Amino acid sequence: MGCREDREAGFTIIEVLIAILIVSIASMTTFTLMSAATRNAQRAEASQVALDYAEQELELLRSMEDKNLALTASPSTSTNPNSPNSRVDNGTFALSRQPLGNYRNLVVNGGSLYGGSYVAGGTVNPGPTKFTSGDVSGRVYRYIVWRNDEKCSETNCPGKQDYKQIVVAVRLDTPPNQAAERGYVEVQSNFVSPTDNKENDPLPNENGEVITAQQFFLTDTPCSASGSTSRQEPTANHLLHNTLGTCASGPQTGTTPGAPDALLLGSPPDPDPEDINDPLKYDYANDSYLDTSPDAGVGVQIRKDDTNGCHYTPTGTTNPESQVHRWVTDPMAESFVLNSKVTLEVFTQSINKAQSSGKLCIYLFKRHEVGSPPVATDTMLTDSLGGTPYWTYFESPIWTTELKPKTLTMALGEAPYTIPAGDRLGVAFSVERQSTPADALSFMYDHPQAPTRIEVDTPTPIDGG
Repeated sequence: MGCREDREAGFTIIEVLIAILIVSIASMTTFTLMSAATRNAQRAEASQVALDYAEQELELLRSMEDKNLALTASPSTSTNPNSPNSRVDNGTFALSRQPLGNYRNLVVNGGSLYGGSYVAGGTVNPGPTKFTSGDVSGRVYRYIVWRNDEKCSETNCPGKQDYKQIVVAVRLDTPPNQAAERGYVEVQSNFVSPTDNKENDPLPNENGEVITAQQFFLTDTPCSASGSTSRQEPTANHLLHNTLGTCASGPQTGTTPGAPDALLLGSPPDPDPEDINDPLKYDYANDSYLDTSPDAGVGVQIRKDDTNGCHYTPTGTTNPESQVHRWVTDPMAESFVLNSKVTLEVFTQSINKAQSSGKLCIYLFKRHEVGSPPVATDTMLTDSLGGTPYWTYFESPIWTTELKPKTLTMALGEAPYTIPAGDRLGVAFSVERQSTPADALSFMYDHPQAPTRIEVDTPTPIDGG
């Protein structure tokens, strides 16, 4: 009897182990719940800090003068959905996050378009720029877009640039104790009116049209045969693109006629505006016969023609693709009207790292394509002063060791000139032989520090760039 009572009065080793296991599981569960609650509280606190910081940035931008309320460079596009730059597409930004939509033109490179001129003064760094507040850190992204006031008539609010809207996004850094990548918070302004520039607003011309400006940027991306061309970021030196064919020809090098490069609406994006070495500048024509000593090394090198004068079609028979370079827009979705004034800003430097004189020939043309495969007919636009189907730029010395912009204003003889829906606008460069002692001239484009572009005065600006 005594042994039996002893067994009933105590615990067996198995029972003790089971009790310890139960207590351990309960403790682990409690610890896990407390840890999760702590992390959730930390995330909520960090998100609130990010939201407060974004609102402060927004108010700071809203307080700026309108002439300065523009991005200094176009943001880069990202394929990461956790980055707000995933909403950037070819010079536009999606105001709607889920699903992506309501794309609006970014205000980039100098601010507001008034009366056909591009007013300099943009000061807003698009980012991402780093910020730290206590133990919370992350990056700030800034976007400014044009908005059209649909409630205001075109008589009182002409054009599609009635006001600006600001978006500030803050993406938090991921703490070491968290595996999942952090997303971002954002705030948007409702309305920013350019009231201080109203005296410079575009006014109707003698035909009652409101003239604004439309920019097209020269890229290193061959044009698409149909639909929209997606800009490809230059990532390495490569052989010269043969641009003497049609978009349907596809990318070609050597003497095979290939697709012209694309004229696109969005300016070259800058992934890090605070780093002048990001992105790098690449050689778009590293063919052996274009090598120089010392090597120019960036952009495209265009050889002078074999005969004197300006030639849209090269007269040389050896590597003619290196004597003319062409760019075209995507097919116009609607009729696009060119008024008299067209401005070219081109970034150049000497081919041999020395001062040199030279003459650049510039061609503007309308491209109409028919058939399958398409056959292109190019109609040249002419200079209103000389009546020539080209414009020239010459100074001595003009091409120097530094990469510098040069501006040429062109007046069209046929203005107003209409590019019908389905046709393309094009620009081409060649180098005049007689006035160019060097073998070639060097041009840089498709880079945030060298945004070579043409700007067209037009009453029909394109919505999207």
